[in-house]
Amino acid sequence: MRRRWVSMMALAAALGALFVVQTGCSPAEAQLEPLSGDRRTISVSGSGTVSARPDQAVVRLGVETMAETAQQALSSNSEQMQAVIAALEETGVPTDTIQTQTVQLRPRYETPEPPEGGEPEAPGRASGRELVGYVASNVVEATTEDLDMVGELLDTAVQAGANRVEGISFRLENATQLLEQAREAAWEDAEQKAGQLAELSGVTLDDVVSINESTRGPRPVYLGGAVEREQAAVPIEPGTEDVQVDLQVTWSIQ
Repeated sequence: MRRRWVSMMALAAALGALFVVQTGCSPAEAQLEPLSGDRRTISVSGSGTVSARPDQAVVRLGVETMAETAQQALSSNSEQMQAVIAALEETGVPTDTIQTQTVQLRPRYETPEPPEGGEPEAPGRASGRELVGYVASNVVEATTEDLDMVGELLDTAVQAGANRVEGISFRLENATQLLEQAREAAWEDAEQKAGQLAELSGVTLDDVVSINESTRGPRPVYLGGAVEREQAAVPIEPGTEDVQVDLQVTWSIQ
C-alpha cells in the first residue's frame, strides 16, 4: 500500500511540473487565468480643450457682526444682511438667484491681561479666557449674467454692509455642449496616437477594451476674507474659461 501511495504522489508531481511548463504559471494561478493567454492591448491618453468666455458669475458675500449677547449679534446680522440683499437686487441681481449658504453663531473669547501682583485667576475662567460676546455670520451666493457689473456689485454690497467676500467663480451655461466638443477632440487625439503606435509596432487595432474619462472646468477666484467699506470697486476680468477632457483608452490588438 505504501509503495502505491508513493507512486501516486510522484505521478501528481510530474503532471504539475508539466502543467507549469505549458502554461508558464503555478497550478494555483492557473485556476485564475484562461488557458488562451493574456489579451494584448495598447493604452494611450488623449486630451481635448475648448475655451469660451463665461456667461455667469457667482459671488459669495458675507456679513459678520459682533455683540455682547447672542440675540443682539443675530439681530444686527440679520438687519445688515437684509440691507445687502436689497442692494444686490437694486443692482439687477434676480431675487431667485440669491441663496443663503451658511448662518453661524459662535461665542467670542478673549484672554485678559494678567493681574498685577500675580493674584490668582478669577474662578469660572477656562484656561485664562473669558466670554466677551458672540459673533454671527451669514453668507449668501448671488448669480448674475452681467459680467461687466461684478465689480460694481461687490462695491455696492460692501457699501450696504457686507464685510466678507468669500469668493467669485465664473460659469458656462452651455458647459454641456463645450464638454461634448472637448470630448470629441480628446477621442481624436487618443485615436491618432493609438493608430500611430499600432502602425509602428506592426499590429492592428481591434475592439476598445476600456475608456476612462476625467474633466476639468472653471475654478473659483478667492479674494480673501474681510473687506473695508472704503475700498474702491474691485476690477474683475472674467477672461476665458477652459473645459478640458482627458481620456485613457485601451484597445485590443491583433
